[in-house]
Amino acid sequence: MHALKAPIRQAITLLTVTLLTLTLTVPNIHADTPTQVVAKKHRVDIALVLAVDVSSSIETTERRFQREAYAEALKDPRVAQMALGGQSGSVAIAYMEWSGASYQRVHVPMRIMSTPQELASFAEEILRIDDRPDDPMYYQATAVGDALIAAEVAMSELGLTARDYVIDISGDGVLNDGLAVQPAREHVLSRGLTVNGLPIELATSASSASDTTTSDAVSRFYEDCVIGGPGSFHLIARGFGDVRETLIMKLMLEMAEMPAAQKTHIARAWNNGDNGNTAQIIPAMVLELGTPRSDQQQEADCESAGPLVFVP
Repeated sequence: MHALKAPIRQAITLLTVTLLTLTLTVPNIHADTPTQVVAKKHRVDIALVLAVDVSSSIETTERRFQREAYAEALKDPRVAQMALGGQSGSVAIAYMEWSGASYQRVHVPMRIMSTPQELASFAEEILRIDDRPDDPMYYQATAVGDALIAAEVAMSELGLTARDYVIDISGDGVLNDGLAVQPAREHVLSRGLTVNGLPIELATSASSASDTTTSDAVSRFYEDCVIGGPGSFHLIARGFGDVRETLIMKLMLEMAEMPAAQKTHIARAWNNGDNGNTAQIIPAMVLELGTPRSDQQQEADCESAGPLVFVP
């Protein structure tokens, strides 16, 4: 297991205290009425699709490390407390992996869970995913637009209403295959979903020998082209060694019942906290967010694969 950076350890601790203080309500001492019990059975607090990049830029050890990170995050008691501490006491999650235009695979379909044990069982299914070295899925380019559409389809399997519908998409590269990402994103947002991102920053993020995408370009691509919807945000993992702790942060923030703008502010504090700011996660009302990106900085090229057509 990779050693965690001190700022990340401190940020996780501070976020835990902040979120549990600001968002978890004190349980009602009175028993629920029959109407309230029926309502709880017909809704979840959050419906979440975890969409994980396994394209050719992700090596075999990194694929497995990602799955371990997702499993460990779902087993973490802080995540369980946030996931199951809402009004309904339930969460719905699906886990899928994606790469090229014709390669999206839902390994664990949408499942409703109400206990830490059920979350742990879901996590174990992620760890049991068959990983064959000759699987063509692992040799494809990066079709982010197709992944968003596949995640929306996975979400449609939920038969209940939810407070929030979220696609949580991760990756270490930018679009270079498949559907145009912006029309795909707008289609997903039109269905009432929010898209959050987990860009993984590497020294370079190459999906082919000629691809020299920089880590900054990956983060800008997620910020400018991928995320969207109320309270949308991206949290940057600085390499695969930071994926687990960033995931814990991200899942807690996604599942927290707090104003949308507050989630965005906390995420920005995390992303801006790589310059010695060891207290980057504090109540959003008093955040010092750092200098915004310069207007002169080039925006991400959302359609670098060329003039692609989206068909809903």
